[in-house]
Amino acid sequence: MMKFEKMENGSLRCILTQNDLEQNGIELDDFFANTPNAREFLEKLIRIAEDEVGFKATGNMMSIQAAIMSEDEIVLTFSESHVSSAEILEHIRNMFGASAAKEAVPELPDVKADILKEAGAQAKDEVIEGDREGYSYLLTFVSLAGARRFCQVLPPGPTAKSRLYYLEQKKQYFLWADLNKSTRKYVYEFVAASMEYARSIEKDSMRSSFLEEHAQILVKDRALEVLAQL
Repeated sequence: MMKFEKMENGSLRCILTQNDLEQNGIELDDFFANTPNAREFLEKLIRIAEDEVGFKATGNMMSIQAAIMSEDEIVLTFSESHVSSAEILEHIRNMFGASAAKEAVPELPDVKADILKEAGAQAKDEVIEGDREGYSYLLTFVSLAGARRFCQVLPPGPTAKSRLYYLEQKKQYFLWADLNKSTRKYVYEFVAASMEYARSIEKDSMRSSFLEEHAQILVKDRALEVLAQL
């Protein structure tokens, strides 16, 4: 059964099951093909949310983040945006792994769905050993308070290497964390929490090296623990 949650930042979270899709005559292929059924279904979700949780659409376009939490559970997060409906459906296709959506690589790739799917498919208490890309992530926050709230909602876990940066030219905060010694369950919850509190999350890249040279280091070590205690 569909579940709706109105979030503090004004976004809407909708939890769907495969059965919900079937009852509404929707398949994932409808999102991939940008069908009228897909567009009508998204509009229906907004109308239901208005009645059930008091979500108010302003009339602006809504961007969508999609995460496959398990084989039978899909989470859609609606946020106000100024993108076109075609871009919204393209984003959904990308989140669900449509091959046609993989041609362009954005400057700031948001990898939430891939990480959640990967972590949810494995034994969650197993300590991960990393892959060729590793389990280091870089999160972007628009405020220090947002970064602090994110760290405070995380469950207790093994001490992870983590740093907090501030980049003056962007007026943004960046939280880097190495989770290679963490359990899959912790990685799963880390990324799930980022959906609500972080502007974006990406796998570590050369951007962390750039931050080392050009950004102010606010917390050099154990930033996750330091921020959680503020």
